[in-house]
Amino acid sequence: MIKNALIVALGGAVGSALRYVIQNTIHSKYPNLFPYGTFAVNIVGCLFIGLLMGWATQEKLLSPQINLLLIAGFCGGFTTFSTFAYEGNTLLLENKPLQALLYIAASVVVGMIAAYLGYKLTKG
Repeated sequence: MIKNALIVALGGAVGSALRYVIQNTIHSKYPNLFPYGTFAVNIVGCLFIGLLMGWATQEKLLSPQINLLLIAGFCGGFTTFSTFAYEGNTLLLENKPLQALLYIAASVVVGMIAAYLGYKLTKG
């Protein structure tokens, strides 16, 4: 358990640092527009986690430790949006379209509401 947590932590540290660099680099070039840095990180993270999902299911091309390092660690640190996409896709691949739709819709709607409420709670 400790070894696995350290593997995830290592991947997460690299993913988080890379997210920071990419977001700040893009934001410095386009400071007042759409949040391109976050958008780019989320889309790249989703593409990468999709590739990893495919490789992980094809004849076990990736070991469990590499899966932890790259999927839970790197992608989790790079963007939790990629984990969201992974879980939504997993439900679809398991032929659970209704659960996938509910998970996706609820995550977006409830997440936005929670962020709004959190903000409002700080304003008294």
